[in-house]
Amino acid sequence: MIQTKRDEQRRERLREYEAALADARSPVEVLVSFAKVREDRARDERLEEAFAASTTEGIDDADRLPAAVWVALRQGDVDAVIQALVRTSSTELVLAAHEQLDAGYRLTSVEERRPLPDVGRLEAQVASFLRIPPDVVAMITSWGPDDPRTAVEIDALVEQRFGSPPRLARSSQARCEPSAGTTAQANLSGPGIGLSMSSEEFTALLNLTPEQRAVLTTLVRQATVTIACDS
Repeated sequence: MIQTKRDEQRRERLREYEAALADARSPVEVLVSFAKVREDRARDERLEEAFAASTTEGIDDADRLPAAVWVALRQGDVDAVIQALVRTSSTELVLAAHEQLDAGYRLTSVEERRPLPDVGRLEAQVASFLRIPPDVVAMITSWGPDDPRTAVEIDALVEQRFGSPPRLARSSQARCEPSAGTTAQANLSGPGIGLSMSSEEFTALLNLTPEQRAVLTTLVRQATVTIACDS
């Protein structure tokens, strides 16, 4: 009976652990967006090295996250980021405990532990690296990647600090122009009339999923996207 109860407690704790891993995905996906927007503005910079060297208040230099974490962020590899956070975490969840005899034949308690991903440490280092107040980064990550405010705020914050992306790296405009049926009406106001917006604004407007957002980003890096308006 006692062993059965212990097994059930371990299964419950294991479910809590899996839930903690799943909960880490949403803020990490938002931090992926921070990294990609910053990378769009890179000018012959080794950002992964600068990220690894950035100092964070309250975190010892030895506990700074490595350059590989930034590489995983800019690649959008959420699983790799979480795995890195688990490997470097000092926070653990106790799954179970049992008693056994040690080398001196004394009865000791042995705990089964698993490290938890320290998303807060990643948020703090990204905030320090991008010169954004950490509470602002934490607030935006709490919105989640699908909130229409997220992409707009990230683009605005990064642009304030690092400027607009280089033209060749970006070409990121979605332009709404009149279709053939409304050309004459548009010409009354002058040539070239249309709606221009950044890819981030366009993403927020349509509330695209992360996968759709990635496709749009790939498209606008290669060419200007033009959308015909039927009227």
